[in-house]
Amino acid sequence: MSFHNSSSAADITEVEKRRMNDMPGLDIDERDRDLLQRQRELEDLDGNTKVNWEMIKKLTVCGVAFLNDAYDMFAINIVAMILGFVYYHDAEGAAQNTVPKKWDTLIKIAVQIGCLL
Repeated sequence: MSFHNSSSAADITEVEKRRMNDMPGLDIDERDRDLLQRQRELEDLDGNTKVNWEMIKKLTVCGVAFLNDAYDMFAINIVAMILGFVYYHDAEGAAQNTVPKKWDTLIKIAVQIGCLL
């Protein structure tokens, strides 16, 4: 499929001419004809595309992965607090029940790297 087919003024429909003429100061010859060709090809793709089982499976897998990554990024703050209560409950002062800053940062960076992979 080529997006750079040459199109002449005869290829432009009356509706497209009216749309272009609604823009003051612009002549049809000044408009990008490739844009109209791309629009026509995308409309053809929309008309010819049929939903099949493979497409449904791919969309489902992508959707689940996206929601899982979003949940991981949301929940890691709560998990870091829980880790602080479980493993650092015997610390003294302000450090009690909190994960040390360097470990907290490493945990959150690991989640971001995991989302990228």
